[in-house]
Amino acid sequence: MPKFKIREFKVKSAMTKNLEGRGEQSVYVMEPANPKGKPILIFLAGMMGSGKSMLFNDDFFAENMQQRIERLYASGRIKGSIYVFPDLMTKFGGCQYTNSTVAGNYEDFIINEMIPYIKSVYKSEKVAILGKSSGGYGAMILAMKHPELINAAMDHSGDSYFEYCYMPDFPKARRSIEPFGSAEAWLANFSKKLNKKGNDDLSTLNIISMAAFYSSKGRKIELPFDLHTGKIREDIWSMWLSNDPIRMVDTHYKALQKLDFLGIDVGLYDQFNLLEGSRALHEKLSKLHVKHTYSEFKDSHINTSYRYDISIPLVEKALYKRRG
Repeated sequence: MPKFKIREFKVKSAMTKNLEGRGEQSVYVMEPANPKGKPILIFLAGMMGSGKSMLFNDDFFAENMQQRIERLYASGRIKGSIYVFPDLMTKFGGCQYTNSTVAGNYEDFIINEMIPYIKSVYKSEKVAILGKSSGGYGAMILAMKHPELINAAMDHSGDSYFEYCYMPDFPKARRSIEPFGSAEAWLANFSKKLNKKGNDDLSTLNIISMAAFYSSKGRKIELPFDLHTGKIREDIWSMWLSNDPIRMVDTHYKALQKLDFLGIDVGLYDQFNLLEGSRALHEKLSKLHVKHTYSEFKDSHINTSYRYDISIPLVEKALYKRRG
């Protein structure tokens, strides 16, 4: 008999429907036996991914999250919690889990709509957020900004130190976007392509996606560089930096001090320079007396979901300890 039941909830959203055309968001849940009151672990997908793909993706060489959690449970490494996978894919190729006038108010959806809904369904109080890459970024910033709801967070190779992780792709993105005159025009052309997985296209899409979440103004995506010269637009770049965990921690560290658990890990060979950002964030957290775990592992940024084998038991143990 299966130990978990998969359920799909359609959570009504006033925060995102006007921009993505959806009045509700799909949220997938791995529900254990007797789920009432058990901790809630929310998993945020990285860029180009979704909650649905995290949970169900069929890969011959790697487990999906359903298989991973079932194995961890069968081996006795986890007790069984309520595992939540919001499916928040956007036309920008993913989600940064912040509010955007172009992409949608996904932070508000998670905090004001999804979490209260899931807590009411399961009569649960303890909530953790885990994620990798953009999902790790989302876990970190939501924990910083919402200590009234978030009790634990795990940041796997999350975006940090924006000068290192984004700026190296600015010249390539500029060259790709310039012939179209705007990010919106490039995106419209991209949407018509049969092959949407070219390397230059995906790196450009990533920069446009970040601009959609960090520096949108009304219905316009403001890029942080001049399309002709590449010169940094300091007013727009400052909007990006205000969302950088390296900067945010200076004013939000007290929220992180309240967490039952906070973890960061990163690959030594991360292709997006997130090793430097993670080290810098770890150093700041230590100086600010924020208790956390930090580890570096011998791998890159890609295909490292096996790190959840370490983080899920740690996060769950912290929440069960506090719950009991």
